[in-house]
Amino acid sequence: MGFAQCRETAVRVFRKVQRIAQLRIALGAHGPWEAQQDKLGKGCPVLLYHHVGPFRSGTYRTLTVSPRQFERQIRWLARHGYAGIRPSQWQRWLKAGAGLPAKPVMITFDDAYADIAEFALPVLERHGFGGCVFVVSASVGGTNRWDEAEGIGNLRLLNADQIRYWADSGIEFGAHSRTHADLTRLSPQELTDEVVGSKSDLQDILGSPVASFAYPNGAHNDAVREIVRANFGLAFSTIEGVNFFNGDHHLLRRVYVGPNDPLIEFASIIRWGGRNAIRALLVTKES
Repeated sequence: MGFAQCRETAVRVFRKVQRIAQLRIALGAHGPWEAQQDKLGKGCPVLLYHHVGPFRSGTYRTLTVSPRQFERQIRWLARHGYAGIRPSQWQRWLKAGAGLPAKPVMITFDDAYADIAEFALPVLERHGFGGCVFVVSASVGGTNRWDEAEGIGNLRLLNADQIRYWADSGIEFGAHSRTHADLTRLSPQELTDEVVGSKSDLQDILGSPVASFAYPNGAHNDAVREIVRANFGLAFSTIEGVNFFNGDHHLLRRVYVGPNDPLIEFASIIRWGGRNAIRALLVTKES
């Protein structure tokens, strides 16, 4: 190798070392190098449930998971070493890089159906799992009026006392708008009322800050995301996938869990953030 080639190689090596050193310095401002490596590699699947309980005639069957199926799924998570976390734990880990279990999973419920207080939240409590319920604040203690308007049967929703009880028991509550409106179709004033108003309503019930929001039906656009970012530390979408440190914290991914998901498909959802049963089968065989 000639002198010119040696010099060129040396310059490349120097620049690479320099970039690594700069990256270490930048990351060092946010914690130890090892902690940042853990941040960049650790992922968190988020499950999206709606109604957990007996199927009620006239309601959406696809949104109802039976109590037996739900308990089997939570038992599977516990047996495989997963720990149910709350959004606030994820947020603290993003900021400080500490306090997250080795295999985190987040269990979320949209709409705050009253049946979850009987058939779902006690199951989480028995297994030491946290979770999060997203509340339609103008319908607390009422029914799912947004579905009734389309001719769908009604289901009772959690009341204020139930929300406070389960908040004291370790379940977190987030906002899900005031009326479950399509936020992308609203005027600026209506959008503010739905997003900021739902936060205010829920904080009045809880007597504590509300950190997270879930977009009704997963609908969002630039205007919706802008006002949500200004008022909440985290926001949840209906986009499938697993969440990582470098993802958009206001478009957190969730995977819907339905009544017809066999346990092997549930494993796929957890391991891969989607419904690839072949992958799930391979991973399950290795367990």
